[in-house]
Amino acid sequence: MTKKNGKVALITGANKGLGKEIARQLGSLGYTVILTSRNEQVGSAAAAELVASGYDAHTVRLEVTNPGDIANLANYIETTFGKLDVLVNNAGISVEWDGQPTNTEKIRRTLEVNLIAPYAITEALVPLLSKSDDARVINHSSMLGSIGTAESAWNDVGGFMAVGYSTSKAGLNMLTVIQANTLAEKGIVVAAAHPGWVKTDLGTQAAPMEVNEGASTVVDLVTIPRQQFPNGQLYHKGKRMSW
Repeated sequence: MTKKNGKVALITGANKGLGKEIARQLGSLGYTVILTSRNEQVGSAAAAELVASGYDAHTVRLEVTNPGDIANLANYIETTFGKLDVLVNNAGISVEWDGQPTNTEKIRRTLEVNLIAPYAITEALVPLLSKSDDARVINHSSMLGSIGTAESAWNDVGGFMAVGYSTSKAGLNMLTVIQANTLAEKGIVVAAAHPGWVKTDLGTQAAPMEVNEGASTVVDLVTIPRQQFPNGQLYHKGKRMSW
């Protein structure tokens, strides 16, 4: 069993891909990790895999758009751990690259999961984060939500920018700035992370980066000294990115 460092980290959408890898890497560093998944059995299997590797891992069912699930999550953390040190809003979807035209329902669903859910989850967990002496929130964003990138490099990235997905990530970036300022008085710092183009279900096997490398930006933001934390910024592999 890896020696625990006393800190509790919650990663949403952590039954596979980047979320699971972030949980694995944080578990190896001694964090108690809580993995959420819409499918309870799949989430339990992912947590069991980490436990078998010697990490302190737990799982909770969470449909991120379900207020009841969010309330149950907060109650579970309060009852089991009494505080939360790290929240990684990782869960996200992209439903527009299915070969069919974008429509309002796809956009609405994407915004619900990628933007409104991180807001609701963070708000529900602020009381628990406030009990930590080093509370951090990491919103998993994307350069595809960077207005600066769209403006300066449209010929390179425009073909990847779907209306719902890119708008949801641009909104998440603004949410990050707002949260970084409004939660500061509670001792909570907030940043956004761009993982890169990673071999996941979303990124496909055409992506140049492996999952372990893609997880590194979030893990770095969780573990760097607090005085170096880029509060209210979008980061990728140690460097600030344009909003």
